Amino acid sequence: MLQQLPVVPGVRLHAMQTDKFKTACFSVNFRRQHNAENAALDALLPSVLLRGTERWPDIRSISMRLDELYGATFGTLVRLKGEVKLTGFYADFLEDAFLPEGERVFAPMLEFLEQVLYHPYLENGCFPARSVEGEKQNLMNAIESSLNDKRTYAALRLRSILCEGEDYAVPRLGRAEDVAKITPEALFAHYRTVLEESQVEIFYAGRLAPEQVAETLRGVFAGHAPKRVTPVSTAPHPAPTQVREVSESLDVTQGKLVLGLSTGILTTDPDYPALALFNAVYGSGMTSKLFVNVREKLSLCYYASSAVDKYKGIMQISSGIEFDKYETAKTAILNELEACRRGEITDEELESARRALLSALRAALDVPARLDDYYVGCAIAGGDSVEAFMEKIAALQKDDLVRAAQRIRLDTIYFLKGVGA
Repeated sequence: MLQQLPVVPGVRLHAMQTDKFKTACFSVNFRRQHNAENAALDALLPSVLLRGTERWPDIRSISMRLDELYGATFGTLVRLKGEVKLTGFYADFLEDAFLPEGERVFAPMLEFLEQVLYHPYLENGCFPARSVEGEKQNLMNAIESSLNDKRTYAALRLRSILCEGEDYAVPRLGRAEDVAKITPEALFAHYRTVLEESQVEIFYAGRLAPEQVAETLRGVFAGHAPKRVTPVSTAPHPAPTQVREVSESLDVTQGKLVLGLSTGILTTDPDYPALALFNAVYGSGMTSKLFVNVREKLSLCYYASSAVDKYKGIMQISSGIEFDKYETAKTAILNELEACRRGEITDEELESARRALLSALRAALDVPARLDDYYVGCAIAGGDSVEAFMEKIAALQKDDLVRAAQRIRLDTIYFLKGVGA
């Protein structure tokens, strides 16, 4: 069972006491409003902070310290839940119960966290220029690599067109040109703003009692509570008034057909469990309609799948096709959606999808990092526990999926084709 406890004003703990794992984990998330102005700064900041602290001033000494803590891991986080940005750190470490008598890791990990957050290594009162430049290059490389993968590129282009004018259209890591402009002084000023204005959400999973974890965390955050918490929010994607079709050409050998749809269903909507199961029937997995009918039987796509963003209320359908199969593939993909709306879902399709979705949820219960991501999302936008969500999935009938499918509206079609195609 997840418990929520205050740590200090503006800092909240979400704790799950469990003896299921030999390792414990925690994440520290600064809750930010995602927008074009701050996206690159938010993405760069955790990496620069992890370059050095007052006590461990470089990457080598940080690595040695984590090795001393029985190989603990401590990495950066930059994730989006709709238009809410979560930037911070994730740690995984051996439980104290499995250490030699008298040895501890949890308390030293929090000491390390405090150093990273509040005692970064500085030169002349600012982040070292070499650290900032090095991490800027790493971030720009990450952004460029995603653009070089044309499947990812097409998905990002669809998102930017679908959500034009919304902060959701801004890439999670920001834009390379914005990263290039960041100075050490600008990043340090942003760092101060993040500490002073951000609500902090902390997730913990391990053997310690939540009250004990909260009390220990107070030692880290006492004196560092945000001075004022800036409200953040996400807006659901509006229902479309007309369907947009956009085609672009690049030097590619395979077409990328991506469709964006408005679901009108967020994580707290009573129809969200039905939408999740409908997505499994329609386009998620090897028993889905898109895979079996469009990819395998009709041989129209190299790949075809759908995914739902429960924080923004959108669905995205991605496929790889031959350039001359655009109309045929588009029609086939949408025909499968219409079939679901009419209730043309077989018992085999429904139960195969249900088994696959429940299996994925059960697997999430065995992976601390996936539990962290799920419950941090609940802290941001609400939602059921994994167990309660599974119970709802198990009880759904075909009519529930039909009702959810009928709420979905096609918004934008994007086609990336080859030059001259």
